[in-house]
Amino acid sequence: MRERGGNLAAGFAALRSGKLLVLLLTGVTVVLAFMAAAPLGPSLQQSFGRTLAGDHLLSNHPSFAATDVFDFLREKAPALSGARAAANWAALIALLQQILFAGGIVSVLGRTVPVTLPDFLAGVRRNAWHNVKCFLIFLLTAGVTLGLWFGGSHALSRKLFESAAPGSASAAIFKAAIGVGALILYAVFSLLHDFARAARRDGSEIGAWRAWQRARRMLSGRWTRAFGLFLFWLLFGGALVLSGIALEWSAPAVGALTIALHVLIQIAVLAVRSAVRVAAWGSYLHLYDGAEPIAALPIFVPEPEPPPGPPLLSLDETTLF
Repeated sequence: MRERGGNLAAGFAALRSGKLLVLLLTGVTVVLAFMAAAPLGPSLQQSFGRTLAGDHLLSNHPSFAATDVFDFLREKAPALSGARAAANWAALIALLQQILFAGGIVSVLGRTVPVTLPDFLAGVRRNAWHNVKCFLIFLLTAGVTLGLWFGGSHALSRKLFESAAPGSASAAIFKAAIGVGALILYAVFSLLHDFARAARRDGSEIGAWRAWQRARRMLSGRWTRAFGLFLFWLLFGGALVLSGIALEWSAPAVGALTIALHVLIQIAVLAVRSAVRVAAWGSYLHLYDGAEPIAALPIFVPEPEPPPGPPLLSLDETTLF
């Protein structure tokens, strides 16, 4: 498939064709969040349900709200430990869900046929082990590279600014440069990871390591566009999510109606995050599909036999020269 239209336009178009994906990603995330928060429900009900402390917390009392929260954290420490363990397991399941769901997204998004749940689940099953291996390669390569980057930068910073005054402008600029460099390195490995998973669009027989090599070749000459897509969806999606979080934090929480509104805003934030993820995949897959096909290895084709020439003179027993 050759590129038609812009990659950003393809990302927004993916939202129209991938509504099922947004709904599925949001629903699974909401279920995992509920499972993580459920162990804390009885303790919250006992401490804040229809109590004076609950009124202080809902009205954000300037003197008592913080004290009531600290009392809750001290008195319900065992319940908090259980909720923390549940949250850790939910986070691991969410990570596995993202790894597996990417296989379904790669299979169905950006195609000419409509997105259906059976096709999505078939892609998840077919690409599951491939995506796990791609993630392990990403974790190893990105982790080692970023670890060396931060370790070397910290050692260089101590060497350069050992005698500098605290809070100096040069040290702040150096730290900002470290952060920008880390973001660029993360973007490189993230794009390679995504394109390695997208390689399964060309066939289900490619392995993880060959997929990473193909991703590197596919991105060759397209790094500028890929970086632009990465930064756009990172900044645009981050601005939307942070705006939703700010709205939720600033809204009052007095009464059942406003608490329900808070819950709806939180679910909306999760839906926006899922929509941005689907849109980013739409842009990446459009860039991947519009790339020049990878040159195949030359195949030996034997040359055809030359046509027979005129017959040679032959001698029989009675012919003499």
